[in-house]
Amino acid sequence: MAVICVGQSVYDIVIPYDTALVENQKYRVTRRLECGGGPALNAAYLCAVWGEQTYLVSRIGEDDYGKKIKRILLEAGVHLEYLVERDNIETPYSIILSNSDNGSRTIFNFPGEVQDKHYEYPALDVDVILSDGHLPKLSIQAIRRYPAALSVLDAGTCRESTMEVAPHVDYIVCSEDFARQYTGKAVDLEKPELCREIFGQIKEINKRHAVITLGEKGLLYEADGELKHLPAYPAKAVDTSGAGDIFHGAFAFGLAKNLPLLSILKLSSMASSISVESLGGQTSIPALDLVEDKLKERER
Repeated sequence: MAVICVGQSVYDIVIPYDTALVENQKYRVTRRLECGGGPALNAAYLCAVWGEQTYLVSRIGEDDYGKKIKRILLEAGVHLEYLVERDNIETPYSIILSNSDNGSRTIFNFPGEVQDKHYEYPALDVDVILSDGHLPKLSIQAIRRYPAALSVLDAGTCRESTMEVAPHVDYIVCSEDFARQYTGKAVDLEKPELCREIFGQIKEINKRHAVITLGEKGLLYEADGELKHLPAYPAKAVDTSGAGDIFHGAFAFGLAKNLPLLSILKLSSMASSISVESLGGQTSIPALDLVEDKLKERER
């Protein structure tokens, strides 16, 4: 059985800072962190290091960043048979400015060039397909190739490629930003009727299951036909880079383990909460044992 993650691989360069940035100034950088990034890559890395057989369908160049990404994935045990390396494209990369005071980050992404490619997916027993919406045709192809697999969409922003995949998946796990962009309304936990309206519109996209993540405010989900709110686990945020990717990776892992939805959401929330207390995306992915231990502590 396997998890397949389809989408973007990025090389991240994270630069922490603790003073207000002012235009037309020069800043001396004495510290930086380089690591893997991108929603599909981070999700695949998490699933692999947590013990699932994981395949990544993505693209990189045959440049230095691409070679570094490949080494990172191989060390984690991610299967790379469907990672496309091209010598005529630049590996996507991001410069991330991370505010050490509050953990917020500003991302400058260089997406590289997208090239269409036909994939022949392997004869596997696939449990879960995770798509980040960056490669919509390949995501839909995978969903059709493995009809018995559960599929989840990491819907970070409401762009055309994300909406192309959304009707085909079993679970839309979207950000607060996506919900606002799609519905034109902002989630307000003090207004239950508004929350139900927004959630209903998101769920209508695929007519199956939806989750709306709200960062430090927790998340919204549905159980027994009722809208529920799960608060976030407390954390001292140092860098929120990759927190959403880690949530989605843990969500896919939970689906592969046939966990109940609430257990999946708690696992994903705790993994994301722990991750923001460290610098970087892929480098802040916590060990499964740590996440489970923290959950047990909270349940006491």
